[in-house]
Amino acid sequence: MTSQQSMSQHYDVVIAGAGIIGLSTALFLRGRGLSVMVFDKGEAAYEQSSRNWGWMRTIGQDMAELELALASRPLWRQWAEEGDFGFRRCGLVSLAGDGEEWAGLRSWLEHAAGRGLDTRELGSAETAELLPQFHRRWAGALFAPGDAGIEPDLAMRFLEKKVLDAGVGIVTGNAIRRIDISGGRACAVETETGRVTADRIVVAAGAWSRWVCKTVGIVIPQLRVTASVLRTTPVEGGPEVNVASTRYCLRRRRDGGYTVARRNSSLTWVTPDSVRFMRQYLPNYLKQKQLLRVRAGTSFFKELRLERRFGPGQSNPFEDFRACDPAPDIDTLKETFEHLKEDAPVFRSARIASSWAGTIDVMPDALPVLSPVARYPGLFLATGFSAHGFGIGPASGRLMADIVMGEAPAASAAPFRLERFHLNDD
Repeated sequence: MTSQQSMSQHYDVVIAGAGIIGLSTALFLRGRGLSVMVFDKGEAAYEQSSRNWGWMRTIGQDMAELELALASRPLWRQWAEEGDFGFRRCGLVSLAGDGEEWAGLRSWLEHAAGRGLDTRELGSAETAELLPQFHRRWAGALFAPGDAGIEPDLAMRFLEKKVLDAGVGIVTGNAIRRIDISGGRACAVETETGRVTADRIVVAAGAWSRWVCKTVGIVIPQLRVTASVLRTTPVEGGPEVNVASTRYCLRRRRDGGYTVARRNSSLTWVTPDSVRFMRQYLPNYLKQKQLLRVRAGTSFFKELRLERRFGPGQSNPFEDFRACDPAPDIDTLKETFEHLKEDAPVFRSARIASSWAGTIDVMPDALPVLSPVARYPGLFLATGFSAHGFGIGPASGRLMADIVMGEAPAASAAPFRLERFHLNDD
């Protein structure tokens, strides 16, 4: 890590957030010869970047993100040649439990045709051959042999070292309290230890990005969702491929156990922002409400009190919240594991070794914001990856570096611009 004493007072680029997106962006900017400093209020990659499922997938990606997913494949493979972080080109099979799910998967594949995919439909015999451990009959399946499994915690330690070796500075345990604007331009950040100027500032703070941007009055329609995950004890003879279904999703780990989760079990609490951005979120929620559980409670009033501490002219006490560390939903995880043991008897001898949860930053259309901020030249956003950020992180960082440099192809960058929400007089 970079020590406080060795820090400069000026950098070409300052980045808020040392997760997969912040570090990937820093790496590619440094490759352009820029001086880059990354700040994080906690530890590097402590939050969602090291708590995700560990998938590098293409199946099911939005068409706007599919280019990033495909472009991330060779980058992950290149990095895997440089360090061991459990990268396995094992493929991913997406299983349809009924006709409606199968129609959705086939529709996705039809729309994705001609984009260089290796995804193909599997017949029932091929599915059974690929997954002999499963006794359940499926309505259909898609298989992408080029998709991969990765150990997120090891990958983030690798990337952190790679970024440091490239000459990027990383300061952890040092919150950016606010962004400074001078002459209508973003010019500096105020940290816990003082002011640092920069020609360009990138906010890649995950679930905290909304409040960082609030310090300069920029609105991001970002909400937070909690997702729970479990790890099993080692399983002999389990599937090698990553498996996706509405009943469970799993990835074989290098320790022989499995990371197991359920994609339709994420939880969000009603907050002031939920009400504030209801118009933006409602259409997509009505289409996919089976994927998200919404709860109301005292969290609304806690969040209301909390958000009043942040904004222009406020103390912005980010250092009071070093990490999102939510409790996992044990009941849902146990139910998911029972479904898995019911469908695949090979898992019946396994037990739950550990469980955890992560806080995911989501956007109304489930696409990230990779964008300059029109109101304030020099300010850029890379956030809202809606649970897709880890797998597409490398190519997203490269695209973000192109955006910061003013060199991004318009067609590639357009779907991710902040202006699509029309919330900042743009």
